[in-house]
Amino acid sequence: MADIRNTQGFKALLAQTEAELLTRSLDVVPVGVRNALAHTVTTVAERMDIQPRSALRYIDPAHVADRIARAGAESTDGSEGAHGVRPFRRDARTVPTDRTVTGRPLMALAQAAKYATSNGDSRTAQHAIDLICEMGAAIAELDQPLAPIPAGVWDETAQILERVAQRIEKDWWSVCPCGEDHGQGRLDAKVPSVMRDDAGLVRTVRASIDR
Repeated sequence: MADIRNTQGFKALLAQTEAELLTRSLDVVPVGVRNALAHTVTTVAERMDIQPRSALRYIDPAHVADRIARAGAESTDGSEGAHGVRPFRRDARTVPTDRTVTGRPLMALAQAAKYATSNGDSRTAQHAIDLICEMGAAIAELDQPLAPIPAGVWDETAQILERVAQRIEKDWWSVCPCGEDHGQGRLDAKVPSVMRDDAGLVRTVRASIDR
């Protein structure tokens, strides 16, 4: 399989599969797409009892993209482990932001990551941490008077905060799901409304470039 990944035919299919994913508004880490495509080629070759190179002609990039999209959908069981699936950012603009405004969103993302980690949702936790890193990198651009934070970072931050708030309410996520009562229930009950307030702040900041 290592050889098939280096062929021109496989690389062409890979490019077509990545293009299909973009039409579904998904940005998937390249190694994930390669692995999914390689697995599909191997499976087809084994079922047809042919060489992987010959199997390439039977692979439909749209079908592979559909399988990746389904596997990464939040409604799919086990999708919590799909770390490399992100919404594709069509808006390349940045939002010039006063650095003092970023404090609350950063704290909210850290809290969301803590809840997601404590409750087994590594996908949400990794996404929140990635957003913290992106926001931090923008804040560190000290040669600019305002931090140039990508619009997509604000959009995804609001989405994550809303998602975690909902999981706390509907799925009984807890900051400490150890099973023992040491006051965490009262804290958990207060978090969703605060997270939604933070999401509202994020949307207000994001909307500033549309005025």
